Amino acid sequence: MCSCRTFCRWLPVSFVVILITWCYFEYTVDMLVPLLTQKDPTYTVNGLGTYETGLAYTITFNTLFALGLLSFLGAIFTDPGRIPDDWAVGAEDTESGSLLPHQTTVETKREGAGRRICRKSKPPMYKPDRAHYCKMLGRCVLKMDHFCPWLNNCIGFFNHKHFYLFIMYMTILTIFMIVTMSPIFVYDITSMDDEAIDFTTEFRVTLTYLVLCLLSIGLVCFFCFHTYLLFGNYTTIEFLEKRGLNPDENYVNPYQLGYYANVTAVLGPNPLLWLFPVRWGCEGDGLFFKLNPDWTPTSKIPGKKDPYHGIDSYQSDLHKSDPLRQP
Repeated sequence: MCSCRTFCRWLPVSFVVILITWCYFEYTVDMLVPLLTQKDPTYTVNGLGTYETGLAYTITFNTLFALGLLSFLGAIFTDPGRIPDDWAVGAEDTESGSLLPHQTTVETKREGAGRRICRKSKPPMYKPDRAHYCKMLGRCVLKMDHFCPWLNNCIGFFNHKHFYLFIMYMTILTIFMIVTMSPIFVYDITSMDDEAIDFTTEFRVTLTYLVLCLLSIGLVCFFCFHTYLLFGNYTTIEFLEKRGLNPDENYVNPYQLGYYANVTAVLGPNPLLWLFPVRWGCEGDGLFFKLNPDWTPTSKIPGKKDPYHGIDSYQSDLHKSDPLRQP
């Protein structure tokens, strides 16, 4: 039963791999090869361009593809982050976390000021801020965003950058392929009555072009949504909770640090490394996060329960004692 479930979980990943492989094969065989195999570098192939155009397309396409593929693998095989063993709830401990003063958290239970505890974990664990239980992985994930079936992994603190870069590069790549394939697509459509046309090639090009158009719509929307989350320092879970509370203009995100700081919290402090699927120099451990200096526990939605209730007494101490919480 367990092996069957594991197999089924990898089916969406296999579909993505097949789709990526097909698009790479089709673009290389029917777009790049005809351009690169022309003896006359000034000759234009079916309106696609010259040899120099093909060379530029080849470099751009393979660079985007390589970066997207590395991001894809990083998002799949990088552990999103797990709660350390010393956060386990002992038999003699209490929900106030009195025995763990160095592990003070901001978020508390919705029904009161008690510490958040994941009782589904074995053993039960204190939940760090922004951590949630993932049913698919069977444990809590640090800064959990969502579980992605297309990657068979949960998106969390340590693979968030890989995931964001993956959807970014796939979005750019599909748009690039659509733009560069448009001339050959138009040529095939307008030459359908030509007896010399290769209908096998035409079918591949048409099918791939239409699939890319459909994919680009979803990818653009998905990329724009996660870019909004990135600039706002939200996870998908936090965004849905925010929308569920119907926040008014007085709502303050406790993790909003400014656009630049929000971006560096995921992509790293060095802008030169933002576009590379590596976490060199990325700060934090997924347990503690810097807080918005303008946020207070009273910056909540009127008439709604405050998930950060009960921390007034030590809010200022957190900023002083923990450098990760300092703005």
